[in-house]
Amino acid sequence: MDVTKSNFQTVLEALDDELENASFVSIDTEFTGLNSTEGRSNKLSSLDTPSERYKKVLNSSPQFIIIQFGLSIFRFDNSISKYVNKTYNFYIFPNTSTLPGLPDTKFLSQASSLGFLASQGFDFNKLIKEGIPYLNLVNEEKLRVILEKKSQSLHLHSDASSSQLSEIPADQKRFLNNITSRVETFLQNEENEEKRNDVLELHCNTIQNELIFSHVKSRYPNLLFESSKKTCNGCTVIVKKTGIQKSKTEPSETDSYVAEMQKVEDNVGFSRIIRKITDSGKLVVGHNMLLDLCHILGQFCAPLPEDYDDFKGMVNTFFPRFIDTKVMATTKPFRDLLQNSALDRLLNSLLAAPFRNIEVIPATGFPSYTDNFKNHEAGYDAFITGRCFVAMANYLEDISSSQSKTAAVHESLLVTPFYQKIFMMMVPDIPYMTISGPDLEPSREHVFHVTFPSEWKLQDIFHLFSVHGTVRVDWTGDTSAFVTLHRKENSHFVLSAMAESKLPVGCSVISYQAYLNRKSQIATLSAEVPDLSSRKRLSSPVQCNTSDVPSPKKTREDVKNMKLNKEQFVVSANWD
Repeated sequence: MDVTKSNFQTVLEALDDELENASFVSIDTEFTGLNSTEGRSNKLSSLDTPSERYKKVLNSSPQFIIIQFGLSIFRFDNSISKYVNKTYNFYIFPNTSTLPGLPDTKFLSQASSLGFLASQGFDFNKLIKEGIPYLNLVNEEKLRVILEKKSQSLHLHSDASSSQLSEIPADQKRFLNNITSRVETFLQNEENEEKRNDVLELHCNTIQNELIFSHVKSRYPNLLFESSKKTCNGCTVIVKKTGIQKSKTEPSETDSYVAEMQKVEDNVGFSRIIRKITDSGKLVVGHNMLLDLCHILGQFCAPLPEDYDDFKGMVNTFFPRFIDTKVMATTKPFRDLLQNSALDRLLNSLLAAPFRNIEVIPATGFPSYTDNFKNHEAGYDAFITGRCFVAMANYLEDISSSQSKTAAVHESLLVTPFYQKIFMMMVPDIPYMTISGPDLEPSREHVFHVTFPSEWKLQDIFHLFSVHGTVRVDWTGDTSAFVTLHRKENSHFVLSAMAESKLPVGCSVISYQAYLNRKSQIATLSAEVPDLSSRKRLSSPVQCNTSDVPSPKKTREDVKNMKLNKEQFVVSANWD
């Protein structure tokens, strides 16, 4: 079911009950692009640690946005021992109206990504015209604070105006009472056609004119007070009936405030879906979830943290129970049975032996995806992600030696080892991030960091390590690379052999651990560089030629850039 602004509120109101009755939910997203950086030093590496991989994604993830979100809700029906499914396909687009205190949303897109979506039938007109807006927690709070201050300012202004009313002189109180009585009579005569007058004239002097406007006019917002016919003997105040009932057509300050707060709720929009999923505590299933989670958290929850451990804490907060089917498909026992873990091919494999084809029934009023393939529609991909999970969980039950097997496989204890793990593409010795605990730390004694002249080619690196067997090269820049020995047993001879032979000019070889130590030292030095700007302000001015003196500020920036250059990358276009 497609969900846009027109039917979003109806879907939102029904979602609490649907999530409460759900067995698990599966999700998928579509983005405006994948990578925003270029260069050899920014590419994914097969030697990335989880922390490095996260920082690389962090450099690119905020540049693009989710424009479609698939939510597939699976409920196990005990009466028929089958899963019943409801799938929603949300179109999401930033607010196109101006919100106080918040900038107009800007985002990047890639021609290849948008072209690919268009080839799959994506409706961009529907996206822009009917896309559901959103606010993350930070922007929502900013908007609420602004409106709160606006409301307080209005109340303070109203109170100040009341307190600044001119005092009524004792000799004018009877006059004001008489004027008030005449105005009341003027209003009451409106219903009496014989006595009805459209204008009331009030003759007064200058002081009385001021008192009428300060003490009488405020009581009658539906009347128009005008001062006219000023003469040396006094003036006349003209009172007219406007024919407009402000109390009925113009909202009060309270009504305006409530309307503004409702506007906030409306603009929080799709973010409320994520909050409901979090509050439900249900198992969330995705496929190759790193980009999905980074975009979901950054776009609908809060800005992504710089620190990897903080990111893990954030994931556990908003998604306390999730499973990445890509992790399942690429680890035992499935990796020996499945040739390809890309989502559509994974489903095809799981529909054949030795796996059991489990029928999933669409709920009444929801489309069936069984014979209607919509690859790369977020809703469809979320649905088949859920089917893949059910098929793999069923297989675990089938091969289990346990006597008590469950048909509702989402409850199986056999899937719990896959909780809170995110697939890491291209890293064979660290296949996943462990969000709920420490990450894997494999030995990399057979890995070396090499620096060399810029004119070197791949063949030069192969030649340098030729006596140690075949190697894999992961470029980290134009003058550096990681070299991994295929024959790990030769790793102990590399450094000694390099030390005995004369390395080419401009070439160095160090162990992977030495590289990490050096990188850590650079990061520490960068953090400890003193702020010389304050020292400069305290010193007496000195006349010098700044072009001959290196700038301390530039030196600090250079050190920081050394670290940043190692952490930037291009997200591969081969994400499944």
